[in-house]
Amino acid sequence: MNKLTTILVAVDFSTGSRTAYEQAVRIAALHGAKVHVLHVVDSAAVAALAESREEPFENHARVATEGASEALTHWLEQSPAAANCEVTIALGTPLHEILEHARTLKADLLVAGIAGAGDMPAGAGSISSKLARKVQTPVLLVRTNHPQAFRKIVACIDFSENSRAVVEQAHSLARMDGATVDFVHVWQEPWVAMAYPTPFADPGGPAMVYTPEEREACIQRLRADLHAFVGVASQGIESTEVLQESPSHGNGIATHAQEAQADLIIMGGKGRTNLRYVLLGSTAERLLTRLPCSLLVVKLPV
Repeated sequence: MNKLTTILVAVDFSTGSRTAYEQAVRIAALHGAKVHVLHVVDSAAVAALAESREEPFENHARVATEGASEALTHWLEQSPAAANCEVTIALGTPLHEILEHARTLKADLLVAGIAGAGDMPAGAGSISSKLARKVQTPVLLVRTNHPQAFRKIVACIDFSENSRAVVEQAHSLARMDGATVDFVHVWQEPWVAMAYPTPFADPGGPAMVYTPEEREACIQRLRADLHAFVGVASQGIESTEVLQESPSHGNGIATHAQEAQADLIIMGGKGRTNLRYVLLGSTAERLLTRLPCSLLVVKLPV
């Protein structure tokens, strides 16, 4: 992981957010970074309570924020303290407030629990998924009960510009944590993906039939491309280059991560697309629904 100076961690008092906080503190200590802890009091919930009791919203907002501040102080005391930490209680819509704080702080990394208060057994929770989609800052979604160093990393490679940032982050984090890395490229046979006659087929005839030799030649080319893409960056760390065949990139990544018992997946926010406004690609979207471990989403400046 490249040098960090500012880490924002969003907490909601759940088990998942405690793990996220402890992971943020651990990473901050390695970088000498400052940790900003943010808890958002949901203004809609406060308004609903005030309306049900026919009392002023302002009174309930003051009581809620004061109570949250006291609760957060006690909550933080139960975890290792950050050397340099700032705590903020905000009143508003949780997603909006987190995004705004990430922007105004110019955070180098946003950390949150994958599951949040829902403690989902797999996949990312609602707020976590939206953070991965909407924030322009790199996002680390931490699996519950994993505050320790990462040992097995799966770095997803699709040969896009974002994949170069994935390689850099994987190499940096592997050196920092002493982890091993699988550089994984998920592929599908192109003649299977195109379920119609190709321009290379005989006019009026069936689609081209590829021989086992041609298939093996395709695999060898992909293997050479993958090695060339990550070869230099993988020096100095223990790594493996993997071609994972799957009709779905997201499922292929999740399957390999489960088989390899990975505790972190690193992937680009968007892959091989020229849509500059897209902050999260379709592969990452699919992967969010069945995350088997923590996820670091790397994003390039828009």
